[in-house]
Amino acid sequence: MNKVKLVVKVMIISLICMVGSFVNANPNTNPYYESVEELLLIMKIDENLSNSLAQIRPMILQQFQQATPEEMTPEQVQVMEKFIGRLLDLMEEEMRWEKIKDDYIQVYMSIYTEEEIQELIKFYRTPVGQKTIDQMPILVEKSMEISQKYLMATLPKIQALTEEMQAEIEATIKE
Repeated sequence: MNKVKLVVKVMIISLICMVGSFVNANPNTNPYYESVEELLLIMKIDENLSNSLAQIRPMILQQFQQATPEEMTPEQVQVMEKFIGRLLDLMEEEMRWEKIKDDYIQVYMSIYTEEEIQELIKFYRTPVGQKTIDQMPILVEKSMEISQKYLMATLPKIQALTEEMQAEIEATIKE
C-alpha cells in the first residue's frame, strides 16, 4: 500500500510543479494596468495557459499509468483515475485566465515600467514578436521535456540519498 501512497504523492507533486506558478490577485484599472493586460493578450498568455492546462491532463494520466503499482486492483486503479480526473478538473477551473490574470498583470507591473510595457507591445506586434509568441509553447514544451529528462535521471539518486538518510536515522535510534 506504500507504493499506492507514493504514486498518489508523486502525481499530486507533478501536477503542482507543472502549474505551480499560477496565482490570483486584485484587479486594477489604471492605464498602466490596461497596457499590461493588452501586452498579455497580445502575447496570448490566456490561450497558452488554456492550452498548457489541456496538455497537462494526458501527461498526468500517462505518468499515472506508468507508475501504477502492479499490486493495485482494477478497482483501486479506477478510484485513482477518477480522483486524478477530478483533481485535473479542479485545477482547470481554478487556473482559468479570468481568475489569475490580475496576478500576472501585477507581476509584469512589478518588473517592467510603463514605458517598457509599451516597447514590449511594439515588439510583440512585429513579425518576429508574433513568431516568438507562436513558438513559445514549443519552447516551453521542449524545456519541460529537458527538465523532466534530467529529473527522471536524478530520481534514483534522490531515492538512494533518502534511503541512506533513513538508514543513518535508524542507526541513531538503535544506539
